[in-house]
Amino acid sequence: MIHWPTLLKHDGEDELIYIESAQAWADDEEMLLFIFTERDVLIDSQGQVFSLSDVQANSASCSPLATASVDNLLELVRSHAALQGECCISKIHCQSISECLAIVASLND
Repeated sequence: MIHWPTLLKHDGEDELIYIESAQAWADDEEMLLFIFTERDVLIDSQGQVFSLSDVQANSASCSPLATASVDNLLELVRSHAALQGECCISKIHCQSISECLAIVASLND
């Protein structure tokens, strides 16, 4: 079961896409029609990592591939922040997965 909000991570790219809810996912036609690679993932608010192609096929019944740690997610957030032109990315710290997601949401505003 996916716990929203989530982050979408394309393989080989530093950009993270914040998705607020299952409804936002369902309402985005591009997400539903996009062809994802095997290594594109969705990371939920509990750190569960899902295959995007599995989520696209049936988000209600897909199983997680792994669980990301706060440290793993922090690395992704810092890379995303650098891509967004933020300076001093080494000063970005998160104590929880939900904090990491909140930082990405604020960077994408």
